[in-house]
Amino acid sequence: MNQAKPLIYLLLLALAFGSSNAVAANHGGKRPRAVASQKSEHPALNTPTDLGDQDFDPANPPGQIRVLVALGPSTFFFQNGRPHGVEYAMLLELEKYLNRNRPKARPPTKLMFVPVDAGELIPSLRAGKGDIAAGLMPVNEGAKQLVAFTQPYLRDQWCVVQNRNATPLTDMQSVNGKTLTESAGSYARRLLLDYPKVNVRDAPMGSTAENVLGQVQSDDTQATLASRYVVDLWGKKFEKLRPDACIDTNVDVAWAVDQGKPQLLAEINRFISTSGAGIAERALKLTQRYLPSDAKVANPNQLSAYDKLGFFAPMFQLVASANNMDWMLLAAIGQRESTLKPVIRQNGPTGLMQINPSTARKMGVTNPHDNQQNVTAAARYLAYLRDIFSTPGIEPDDQLNFMIAAYNAGEGRIQQLRKKAQAQGLDPNRWEGNVEKVAKQTVGNRLLDYVSTVNRYYLAYQGASRAASAPLDASATAAVAQ
Repeated sequence: MNQAKPLIYLLLLALAFGSSNAVAANHGGKRPRAVASQKSEHPALNTPTDLGDQDFDPANPPGQIRVLVALGPSTFFFQNGRPHGVEYAMLLELEKYLNRNRPKARPPTKLMFVPVDAGELIPSLRAGKGDIAAGLMPVNEGAKQLVAFTQPYLRDQWCVVQNRNATPLTDMQSVNGKTLTESAGSYARRLLLDYPKVNVRDAPMGSTAENVLGQVQSDDTQATLASRYVVDLWGKKFEKLRPDACIDTNVDVAWAVDQGKPQLLAEINRFISTSGAGIAERALKLTQRYLPSDAKVANPNQLSAYDKLGFFAPMFQLVASANNMDWMLLAAIGQRESTLKPVIRQNGPTGLMQINPSTARKMGVTNPHDNQQNVTAAARYLAYLRDIFSTPGIEPDDQLNFMIAAYNAGEGRIQQLRKKAQAQGLDPNRWEGNVEKVAKQTVGNRLLDYVSTVNRYYLAYQGASRAASAPLDASATAAVAQ
């Protein structure tokens, strides 16, 4: 990280941490929360997508496509602060496809992931909170009235799953009279309506389909109807599972887009046709080694201390609270800078946040090699950058992008890029499509990748935290979840 030397740091810091807080307190609820401050939300969570009401134009694609993805131990989760999951793996392939013919002068199109509860995928898509919905969604006639489904990327089979020590079941008729345990949002409940002689028992509140598979693994009296794809995904972790009787009709699994965006639908369908049937299988193999051992939904606020993000979260939260900063932005930058593995250097960027010792000293930190002091220096520097880019005409999303870019390249360099953008007739207050273009010309993709990666982590952390802490609407979840 190559931060430029700012002038009058101490005065600006005093303004950032003193008068700005006082002003905010005086205005009370009349002013929005500062970007990336305590209890604030990532701007993308409350703003329209880049596409908005417009359809996808392959000749002029948007800088970002927002994907609503189901938060879950198979679809999208975190390990050591990094996103994983079968949907995440498949969607990264889609991102590469969308950029296949990108001119060198154009910044790449990035997918931004907003984790939501599975039951919120379709309502949130219809509300314009995302451009694509993804979550191992079964295609059904009711949902077809609400959204446009892509071609299926998977034709899934649903089977009764037992412990290998249980008596085998030969067909669905042999399941009559048997009790199957199902989570509240399981698509299995809809399928079992055609089998009225099968008893359904509710799994404990908050359980996922994967939790139920874990129960079957440990208890040979338990059984469940489950997705064969999900069973195969968890097969190495739950080695005692055995799929027995299967429903004859396969279930199509697809992504969804708004019905008013046929060109976006066509582009995704071209990708699915080009990628072939192997996309879901490749995602399965990529995801298997990262599956959470407890099969629980990964909330950044509740990760185990054995997870690197979970280990550092209390420190991030403590430092963030002291500096009116969102700890998840600190975590996102730490993930990008060091993958949460502190690298100590006596000269040059150091520690968890890879901050320059000279910058740390200007932020009042004497030992930047200590984890807490290192994060403190980064938090103070980000607050300082927030103040620099808190000027009329800069919207919250651009303010955040400028903060992230300046953390990496230095505020002096970013101000120079803004001046060059203005000289070229671009908007110096807008990052995407404006200052971003100049950065690509001047610095190359490195800075653009940095900003988009940090943003991707930050948005995913915030979305996951909000989704995991929201009250569970079982009736909504059952409509689309597995």
